[in-house]
Amino acid sequence: MKLNKKSLADQIAQHIKNRIVNIDIEPGEKINLSDFEEEFGVSRAPVREALQSLVDQGLVQVRPRVGYFAVELTPKQIKDICELRKLLESFALKQSIDQIPRNRLDELREKTLELKNEQLPQKELRDKFDRTDEEIHKLIIQNSSNEFLKDFTERLHNLIALTRHLNKRIQEANKEHLKMLNAMVDRDLQLAKRELETHLDNVEAKIMESLEED
Repeated sequence: MKLNKKSLADQIAQHIKNRIVNIDIEPGEKINLSDFEEEFGVSRAPVREALQSLVDQGLVQVRPRVGYFAVELTPKQIKDICELRKLLESFALKQSIDQIPRNRLDELREKTLELKNEQLPQKELRDKFDRTDEEIHKLIIQNSSNEFLKDFTERLHNLIALTRHLNKRIQEANKEHLKMLNAMVDRDLQLAKRELETHLDNVEAKIMESLEED
């Protein structure tokens, strides 16, 4: 199938986004346009278009007459993201807890239980945890009835994905996910909200601790 320029730019943007989120491109690192032109066999135009879309998403910064750089968040910005995340997800949970399909909760609970397998290689555990973590938190937002909330949090989730690697407490976070999911299955809003907020407070504390260590 022949791709048009826009769909090609979208694919390049997704590729670069994945590399930034997975820290294959380091925070603050300059992005070499020529590398991606060569990798994809394209002209500079779709690469620039892809990078501009990532600027709009907050994952890339452009410096006039210098170039494009992977975003490098300050500790203050990361703390602000964590605090806003807790506020938005707690609000969304009130709307979504009765709307989330039971089979999706059961599916995520099974995935969470699988992560308790201590025989998993560390990289596989990290990858599976990150995917499950993203699914759980996005489920809360996507099942809310507020369309503006969904649109607004999409940009925030890009930045959350960027900070996810700083949370190294996988098994502890996994236990917190299980408590949240159990409360959500029971449609117990107060307990689910309490478990969600405790979990996000712990995530923020660990991320800030990691930054101080670095």
